[in-house]
Amino acid sequence: MLDLNNKDDRNKLEELITDDINQFCATYYESGHRKHLGASELGEECWRKLWYGFRWTKRQVHDGRILRLFNVGHSAEPRFITYLRGIGFEVREFDENGKQFRISGANGHYGGSLDGMCKAPARYEISEDVVLLNEYKTNGTGAGYTNVVKGLQKAKPKHFAQMSQYGFKKGLKYGLYLIENKNDSDITVKIVILDWNLGAQMERKAEEIIFAKEPPPRISDNPAFQACQWCHQRDICHKGEQPERNCRSCRQCSPVEEGQWHCSKFNDVVPDDFIVKGCPDWLPI
Repeated sequence: MLDLNNKDDRNKLEELITDDINQFCATYYESGHRKHLGASELGEECWRKLWYGFRWTKRQVHDGRILRLFNVGHSAEPRFITYLRGIGFEVREFDENGKQFRISGANGHYGGSLDGMCKAPARYEISEDVVLLNEYKTNGTGAGYTNVVKGLQKAKPKHFAQMSQYGFKKGLKYGLYLIENKNDSDITVKIVILDWNLGAQMERKAEEIIFAKEPPPRISDNPAFQACQWCHQRDICHKGEQPERNCRSCRQCSPVEEGQWHCSKFNDVVPDDFIVKGCPDWLPI
């Protein structure tokens, strides 16, 4: 029994509560492997890393603190919408069916979700026909935030590639990018001309990765290369570590129509609930 009149016991209780919160967040915010290759990922330089992620070779595990940090960005979206509507923007978060705007391709294995679209109020004197693609981000104090002012394409190439894919697929030429400093709530706004050629290139990249039978070239053959040192797939890529057992990491499975997977061993589409398990005939990729 803890005695809250005792300082050591109070310290112990504080530690217990902190640990429990972290453990709770580690499961509450954990969403597991992503089923599709996301538009937000395709700005990644290493094709092999993307292929491994799509084939579910090794799930990246984050602790509760990191997952809370990721959630800060998601929780900021309603605030950004409030700000824009508050100054007169017409903001659309959902399509005519009440669902989030999405793009898709590669037989349903590639896609992404838009933060929204908007039109500026008349007082800004831009064409009322111009629809802006919305993208909301957060970042801590430092170059990752301050460099956005100098240009989004150089400061945040993955974000620019993501927006360009959305613009290409939805026929939107301009993007409204808002990023908030998580430390002091400063906001930077950028209006960007989206690169449809880059968007199309990213979709082709997704298709090549998704339908590749063998792993694409790695970004470096040196495991000490900076990007490789921080990659959670490093041991699989450079040291021959065995992938996680599931159908997507099996040589006998391949992506087919409607986002499904086909098993050549049993000559049938694999049920979604079985994909995560694999079978005794599993052959690692």
